[in-house]
Amino acid sequence: MGEIKDALKKAELIAFANHKGGTGKTTSCISIAGFLAKEGYKVLVVDFDPQANATSGLGIDAMTLKHSIYDAILNKCNSSRGVPVIDVILETDFENMHLAPSESDLSAAEVIMQNTKNSTDILANILRNIRPFYNYILIDLPTSSGLLTINGLCALDHLVVPVDPSIYSLESLDNLKMTLTDIRKMTGHVFNKITVILIRFNKPKMFSKLSGRLSPSQEIEARLKERFQTVFTIPESIEIYKSQKEGIPLSHYAPDSDAGKAYKRITNKIIKEGGGSKRKEVERM
Repeated sequence: MGEIKDALKKAELIAFANHKGGTGKTTSCISIAGFLAKEGYKVLVVDFDPQANATSGLGIDAMTLKHSIYDAILNKCNSSRGVPVIDVILETDFENMHLAPSESDLSAAEVIMQNTKNSTDILANILRNIRPFYNYILIDLPTSSGLLTINGLCALDHLVVPVDPSIYSLESLDNLKMTLTDIRKMTGHVFNKITVILIRFNKPKMFSKLSGRLSPSQEIEARLKERFQTVFTIPESIEIYKSQKEGIPLSHYAPDSDAGKAYKRITNKIIKEGGGSKRKEVERM
């Protein structure tokens, strides 16, 4: 019974990844995090990208940070430096949502991580002791195939891959697939739960409707559905740009916009699948 109770209190780790930039990775991460938080779930966003877009997207100025996730890596790789992750985590202006922020120094972390035993499990080990305090932990990964990304992929329970409607995105998925295959061979980690989000989805124009041809967005969507079981679309929206400018997740800036409603549907799917803690009540730090 004790093991079952502990399992129920373990946060689901959801990582957002794509080797290609400009795919709405950070927007998807913090929007879904925001909707989960609005539903009363305890959520931690881990900004594991040196660009620190998730940090600024939640209204935090990376230049003012005392500690960042980089310090938690230092602490795990060399206990004489850095600080425990609990000292990194910040409250945000959004109820039920915490942030482990990032900064540009994180770009140097991979050099330190390479010389650490079990270098692919560093993030998982950092998060292990705080998982009972959250229902969901969402990780925003960099657009690379380096150790930061590999650590996120090795830690996750659920992979979310945002893509834009372009042929280049399909090519980047092939690169990501190779990374996943390499990780499975190297560590045995299995990726059973993958969700793809197609951003900037445009409805077919009149010509497409009359001609019966698929629009470019529909063509990409169809090809994605041939390869993945779960595919969602997010319509192009000026509200996304406005929310980024204000440092407020779309879930709180424009939840009733078409894009906001689309992210809410994805959130509902995540909750319904129930991969994380089944209870909203979690231990207090």
